[in-house]
Amino acid sequence: MADIELNDDIRDEARNAWYRYLDLLNPFRPDLHRYCLRLTGNLWDAEDLVQDTVVRGFATLGALYRSIDNPRGYLVRIATNQWMDTMRRKQLEARAPEPDPPSAPPSPEQRSDVHDAGAALVQRLPPQERAALLLKEVFDMSLKEIAVMLNTSVGAVKAALHRGRDRVGDSENMPGERPMPSRELVQRFVERLEARDLPALLDMMLDGGTVEVAGGLLEAGRDEFSATGSWLYQAVHVHPELPEAIRPKPWENQFIEFEGEPMMLCFTDEDGGRKLVSVTRFEEEEGKIARVRPYYFCPDTIREVGRRLGHEVYTGLYRFPAPVTDRE
Repeated sequence: MADIELNDDIRDEARNAWYRYLDLLNPFRPDLHRYCLRLTGNLWDAEDLVQDTVVRGFATLGALYRSIDNPRGYLVRIATNQWMDTMRRKQLEARAPEPDPPSAPPSPEQRSDVHDAGAALVQRLPPQERAALLLKEVFDMSLKEIAVMLNTSVGAVKAALHRGRDRVGDSENMPGERPMPSRELVQRFVERLEARDLPALLDMMLDGGTVEVAGGLLEAGRDEFSATGSWLYQAVHVHPELPEAIRPKPWENQFIEFEGEPMMLCFTDEDGGRKLVSVTRFEEEEGKIARVRPYYFCPDTIREVGRRLGHEVYTGLYRFPAPVTDRE
């Protein structure tokens, strides 16, 4: 069977359309992030939901044969449905019988974070009630608009809002689903990055690992993240191909445990003051870095981290500032 070919022209057309789409969404992104944060109750899950919503919204455009008269509603519906589908899956997983049930039921400490987070969220407010309440509070939608979003009736929305307001609780800072990396591994990564030690950084990466700049870049496998011009290469060398007069300054990278999770904060002093410009999270496997997740193109998440830590923030980009035109 012949291989398919995704040539550079298709890539460039897709990228140009993607950038136009992202730029059109800029004014709405903070509200979408705020909604997703309230919906999920977790900063990182909220950013994942925003990214999934934006990508799915873009992917669905090519399959539509009608005008999108309400772009805000289009994206909010995608985000709401994505989250409700996730919650339903978690409920099913939590109820699924074990293949070989133990003689005694597992203790709460033995249950997975996924099930704990899902069960706690459902106990506080069922998905439809939570979505209805937030659509009203965050976007001030009418009952009819909410009914359309949730594929239900106005009467059902009224009832959901009444029950939700009676039972809603604070669901901030619920645990995430990803296993946390070790403190020592992340600290060593930050130290080697500050020392501009690219060989040591590459040695810390799992062969099948990934570097995923949320909303901007995906590098999978050693051949990609060790190539000249890769994220790690640029983090160490900071665009050596540019004239010195316009080369960006290297960021200051700092290890931190933010709400119990080891991660890296990145600071810049481009405008004369030390400001937070990015946050990077990690996943670990077999004692190596399995996933690097920089949030440089997630300004709403960075602003929230800065608010919680008391740092000034220097950010605002949802994508690379210009299309990449160089081809290797």
